[in-house]
Amino acid sequence: MRKYLALTFAFLLFSVLGMGCAGTQYGKLILQQKSDAVTIQTLQKNWQDYNVYYAGLDAGNPSAVMFDRKDDDRVITTERWYNVKNKELLDDLIDSIQRQLPFAGYYPRLWKINGPDGHLYGYMFTSWDQAATVMKSVNEKTLLVYDLPLPPYLAIGGPGGPTEMRNQ
Repeated sequence: MRKYLALTFAFLLFSVLGMGCAGTQYGKLILQQKSDAVTIQTLQKNWQDYNVYYAGLDAGNPSAVMFDRKDDDRVITTERWYNVKNKELLDDLIDSIQRQLPFAGYYPRLWKINGPDGHLYGYMFTSWDQAATVMKSVNEKTLLVYDLPLPPYLAIGGPGGPTEMRNQ
């Protein structure tokens, strides 16, 4: 009898927890293929076609640069990302990420930001892998991108990390 009671309780607990998460939808990062037309260089050249943000300790130590497309009705909102307001800052941010040395599988890559429905919201350039950030759907046209910390090797003072911060 106790066994069935425990199983019933466990089933109810997992059912309630599952229902609580069922309504939440998340975006995902998909690695940009080399054969695709969009590269970090094309984004950099056409930066005014995007709302551009960066995350990180400061402009000298960015974790990522994010490009939110202006040509669609979808919006990326951010938590602890900073607006990039000029080309010079964007160039410095991209250069900083490109200079981050490959370490334990972390190296600069361009990712597509897709919503839960597969719609392309924009792009992210970072040394992080796709597990590093959470992108939660706010509604059918808005994606919230949470803060992106420094990759672990930078956070502990590796090449280009806080102990090697540039003066800006």
